[in-house]
Amino acid sequence: MTDVAPAFNSTLRIVVCGTAGGAGTTTLAAILFDQLSRLSPTVPTLADHSTGTVGARLPRGDDASTLDTGLVLHDLGPHALGEGLDLLESPSIIAVIATANTPLGFAAVDEMLAAVRERYGQAGLARVTVVAVGTRGRFRTKRLAEALHLGYGRGIVHLIPYDLSLAGGGRIPVHRLTARTVKACDALGRRVLAAAAHHRR
Repeated sequence: MTDVAPAFNSTLRIVVCGTAGGAGTTTLAAILFDQLSRLSPTVPTLADHSTGTVGARLPRGDDASTLDTGLVLHDLGPHALGEGLDLLESPSIIAVIATANTPLGFAAVDEMLAAVRERYGQAGLARVTVVAVGTRGRFRTKRLAEALHLGYGRGIVHLIPYDLSLAGGGRIPVHRLTARTVKACDALGRRVLAAAAHHRR
């Protein structure tokens, strides 16, 4: 039987949204669910725009002893610049923006971050993490990532390398992920968990 942790005064929602279709929002949401479940004694509530796809990707399923009703992890799909941007009006929203680790991906996320800063200022940017997901092929994006760090805040961009085990469908086989991918996913989970703890205070 799953226990329910006491809810906070307001529910904090981590919204995973992409700059385009195929940017990896569902995979990223599944990774975050797994990481948050591993790093904390409770698991977040899942909300899924794709009617169940996230559940099929969860590396270790969704079994947990305690459900945190005050924390929702929401896979919003490829709607970062639309609904994702609008949702940031609420201070109880943390956005995790998925984009491809390509020049076009960085151009799209630069547009998104500029829009966040224009509408919500630095306080809005403080609730955003960009995840550049590796794709097949070699792209020179180091300078583009550095430009985002300089323009919007150090640490705002997080990189997850291309990994064949993430590219396939179905449950993510964590035992097949490369050491670089495991390290990157762990760092992302810790960053998002720290952001959630900060905004709950």
